[in-house]
Amino acid sequence: MSIKKGTIPPRYDKAFKTGAVKMVTEQGRPSKEVAAELGICIDTLKSWLKRAGFQPGLTDKQNRNDKRQRELEAEIRALRKQLAQKNEVIDILKKSVGIFSKL
Repeated sequence: MSIKKGTIPPRYDKAFKTGAVKMVTEQGRPSKEVAAELGICIDTLKSWLKRAGFQPGLTDKQNRNDKRQRELEAEIRALRKQLAQKNEVIDILKKSVGIFSKL
């Protein structure tokens, strides 16, 4: 969205601003993505975040860190599940070796 020089910038109501800030702070979405989706300037969104008491750069960094942590936790769960399955297979193989060695 480009604004020509000499034109009055658009006015946004409080609900729109609050919704944009929540998209970044509560949904954990990047500021650039939200600004592009809503068709607003990134600097406008950053000023709304500042007025709401957030630091835009830190908020984006925290969102990235939170997303990475969720990804790592999901990977840990998947690896633990794989490990448990492999341990079951090893136990079955140990038992079958024991049975065959008695024959």
